[in-house]
Amino acid sequence: MHSLKTAFRSLLKSPGFTAVAVLTIAVGIGANTTLFTLFDRLMLNPVSFPEPSRLVAVWAVNNERQFVAPAISWPRFEELHRSTGSVFESLTTSSFDSHTLTGNGEPEQVTVLRVTADFFSTIGIKPARGRAFTREEDLPNGAAVVILAHEYWQTRFGGRESILGENIMLSGTPHQVIGIMPPRLGNPFVGAQVFVPRVFEVGGLQPAQIQAGAGYTQALGRLRPGVTLEQARAACAAHDRAYREQFASRLDADNQMDPRAFTETLVSGLRPTMRMMLGVVAFVLLIACANVASLFLGRLSARQKEIAVRQSLGATRGMLVRQFLVESLLFSVVAGGLGVLLAIWSLSGIRSLLANQLPPDTQLGVSLPALVATVGVTFLVGVLIGLFPAWQASQVELTETLKDSSRGSSGGPRGKRFRGALVVAEVALSVALLVGSGLLLASFLKLQRTPPGFSPRGVAAAFVGLPNTRYRTGAEQAEFFRAVIERLQSMPQIESAAAVIGLPLSGNLPRAPYTVGTDAALPLPQRPLAGLRIVTPGYLKTLGIPLREGRDFTDLDRQGAPGVCLINESFARRLFPGQSALGKVIRRGRDAEFAHEIVGVVADVRSLGLGQPPSDEVFYPLAQLPRPGLAIVARTAGDAAGLQAIIRSAVASVDRDQPVSFFQTMENLLQQSLGFQRIVASLTTLFAGIALVLAAVGLYSVLAYSVAQRTGEIGIRMALGAARSDVVAMIVRQGLGLVAIGLGVGLAGAAGLAHLLSTLLYEVRPFEPAVYAVVTVVFAVVAVLACLLPSWRASRVDPLVALRTE
Repeated sequence: MHSLKTAFRSLLKSPGFTAVAVLTIAVGIGANTTLFTLFDRLMLNPVSFPEPSRLVAVWAVNNERQFVAPAISWPRFEELHRSTGSVFESLTTSSFDSHTLTGNGEPEQVTVLRVTADFFSTIGIKPARGRAFTREEDLPNGAAVVILAHEYWQTRFGGRESILGENIMLSGTPHQVIGIMPPRLGNPFVGAQVFVPRVFEVGGLQPAQIQAGAGYTQALGRLRPGVTLEQARAACAAHDRAYREQFASRLDADNQMDPRAFTETLVSGLRPTMRMMLGVVAFVLLIACANVASLFLGRLSARQKEIAVRQSLGATRGMLVRQFLVESLLFSVVAGGLGVLLAIWSLSGIRSLLANQLPPDTQLGVSLPALVATVGVTFLVGVLIGLFPAWQASQVELTETLKDSSRGSSGGPRGKRFRGALVVAEVALSVALLVGSGLLLASFLKLQRTPPGFSPRGVAAAFVGLPNTRYRTGAEQAEFFRAVIERLQSMPQIESAAAVIGLPLSGNLPRAPYTVGTDAALPLPQRPLAGLRIVTPGYLKTLGIPLREGRDFTDLDRQGAPGVCLINESFARRLFPGQSALGKVIRRGRDAEFAHEIVGVVADVRSLGLGQPPSDEVFYPLAQLPRPGLAIVARTAGDAAGLQAIIRSAVASVDRDQPVSFFQTMENLLQQSLGFQRIVASLTTLFAGIALVLAAVGLYSVLAYSVAQRTGEIGIRMALGAARSDVVAMIVRQGLGLVAIGLGVGLAGAAGLAHLLSTLLYEVRPFEPAVYAVVTVVFAVVAVLACLLPSWRASRVDPLVALRTE
């Protein structure tokens, strides 16, 4: 307690040093606490289900088709369920669907998750009110029942308890509410508003397509206690062989079932980025430590007279080191508390910035593991900052120091070398951060300038899903969308309108097998896949997609007319190298019985994202391949955000009970696709900027201290005829010498670490010369500015005053 009180009084005597030290360390600790909280929430604990380590997601893999996705067919799931009971305690599957809710206010399109009866028991969550589905309800012709998500129950039904047992109208059919889920179900099911049974009744697919092996469900299993993932893979491999032999004609016969740790499937895409960001904030913290350690050593060196007096009165070296360690730990603890506060503010800002990239209701408060880590980091920082400076400052020569009546020792050669080494380390770490952030920023700028293949300005889209109970035939479905588009095109605000399955960047990008021309149709499991786009006439004009060759669809391309299609240009070059694709034929269907003549070739669109190459795409006219759920797309010369009411009005004019959902402008959709890269580039640039400032402050403090210690020497030099310019050059050379060493070490280290960023870069080489050159110039300029003020002060020394102090 005595040491603590003494340290507290000592820090209060130097408010400037204390404030700088606390703020510097707080920034480093706050950044680390923020990133560790994100890492803990998004990587270590991405789900809230019991025993998540036993949960396994079953993916379908077909390397020949370049198909890797958590999408298996219903027949495949049934066989998998029967054959893997020895490794899975339970196995479930689910599929997102949509229904129209009517009879309870305005009609609404709701997001439905179709699940098997044992879905809730598999994930380990049961309804908070009511009950789960029974096996009888999950059979064909089972009872129409529904479970509500807690958030949807609150917003749509006011949270009233009486809803249990009541019927709600979904797509024209009464469904009895039998349960309500607990709040925040968790990723990836948090988006579901209602749950219904019978995955095999999903909308948009015909029974024949489902039985043919179309992959659309997401299988999830819970391993039996003691069963490993490798054992599950062996059981799935045995199932694959049996399935291939028994159902060789199904679309998914050659697919392999690949069990993967469920939590890993949710975070694998984030892992490289999160690790890189943790490294960035660790660099910032190290730079902050080096900065404050340099300041601390300078402060202790100025207290050499005090240290010598205390030693002469009996204080041991250990007592002095302990005293100074307590001082460094004290301001580190204060900095840790301030850092937690900064982390809370930062997490709130990140939650707002990443709202579109994070699952709904994601909580980003500082977690207990993050607080524990912060305490450990705070203690480590205090020791790192205080140990060597305290030990160095305690090694004084009593006789020489007590003789000196005017000023403290400089700390000796070792102290000078240590401060110089700290500056070199700060510069090197800052340069490495600047290079990394420069590469990521250059990558983001190139990605942002990449043409998406369509014109997003003035375009918006909204999804419409027709209930099969009211629109039973394909002709009725096609007629509905034709009428809506006709109504939109009659409005003066609308330049063009269309409907589409496979809207770019929407995430709804199905693929289907195809056969080229008169080639013999391969067995269904061996046919190649291409992106399936179903559109109405005018889609290319509405999206601003150029037509490279041939013609667009017209109203004459209807049911009963010769089959036609469009393909994108990269697909055309690959299928028909050196020749025109027009007049060639693409065949589809189980037996490749439906022929479609290629009547046009369209420009490539980066449908999967600006950083992904264009995929193979085949466009079919809606009238010849009708579907109940499509996106309505419209273009206006004004603000695209105003199209929401217009599209809703056009749909209501055709069917007042038909809602629209998922309205989005294409500009926003494009920006959202870049959101994650923008955040990463912005954060790394911010942290690199902080590192640059800290390095400049560290360089300035070392030079300022050096000038203060060399006042007498500078006065003698000037008394003997040295010009002010000579003194300025001497101090600048001292600073730039340290910077040059740090630059060399930093650039070499950056070159060694840059290859770790290669997976995060888009069309930017890890050794981009321009980035390294810009970083070198920027740091050189900042270093010169940091050297100027101390050198100017040195040049203003009055020789008479300096000699008098000697």
